[in-house]
Amino acid sequence: MQQVLLLLAAIEPQHWLVLGLVLLIAEMASGTTYLLWPAVGAFITASIAWIVPLSWVAELSLFAVLVIALTAFGRPLVQRWRGEGVANGLNERGQALIGSRAVLAEFANGVGAVRVGDTMWRAVSTEALAPGERVEIVGVDGATLSVKRAP
Repeated sequence: MQQVLLLLAAIEPQHWLVLGLVLLIAEMASGTTYLLWPAVGAFITASIAWIVPLSWVAELSLFAVLVIALTAFGRPLVQRWRGEGVANGLNERGQALIGSRAVLAEFANGVGAVRVGDTMWRAVSTEALAPGERVEIVGVDGATLSVKRAP
């Protein structure tokens, strides 16, 4: 235990910088952004440790707080920037149709078909609709479009 404490007491700012570089290289290899936040936390810890000499306990605590805070606040920002978690239409053709208008090909008892472009889609609605009526696509569930009467 004594040797571990001596090792921790010997941590200097350049060690944080090397840790940040190693984590950043690992992040570039994985591309997941999971290691990005610990790398940034290590760089910030190195910068602060160079400006203000801190004990190893304070440096380790600062690093832990930075990793948690950066992960909690930075990850959602990067996901939004990269378009993750947002329907961007990739491999979800139906999601891209929401808000568009089409004409009902057939419809009876709340279920029917709607032609969108060159494709026929199954359509459902809570409204009483008739074939040939213009509808707006308001939702998608798999290959089924939820529609309503177009205004």
